[in-house]
Amino acid sequence: MRALRRAEIAGLLASDIVAHLATIDAAGYPHVTPIWFLWDQQAFRLTSWAGRPHLRRILANPRVGLVIDREVVGSRDGGQRPNRQVRVIGDAELTIDADGVWTQRIWEKYGSGPVLGEVERARMLITITPDRFVAIASV
Repeated sequence: MRALRRAEIAGLLASDIVAHLATIDAAGYPHVTPIWFLWDQQAFRLTSWAGRPHLRRILANPRVGLVIDREVVGSRDGGQRPNRQVRVIGDAELTIDADGVWTQRIWEKYGSGPVLGEVERARMLITITPDRFVAIASV
């Protein structure tokens, strides 16, 4: 394992890789949700339809984890699949995505063209300011 260089971190966070958001249910079990994200140099921004189960879990317990990782396909070193990953823990804050501003920005990163009616439905903004930020590579 080695720490990622700044350029590697920036490239990973700017890519269109789907993140995995971990939330905790009332019984203490983790739930992992694949979700699009945007990093704004201070916090991770994610949006989701109001009323989704992961939002209810965040309301009950704002402690979350977020993982963004990429394997290098077809490249093996010592039997491993080299990968790069960013792992974050922190508290999530929920607010309304007013006028769909963050939804549009995230869509522009992952999709193409306008959101096409997606913002007419209520969307919530999930803001995660990292308490711990780990960026490592397997080789």
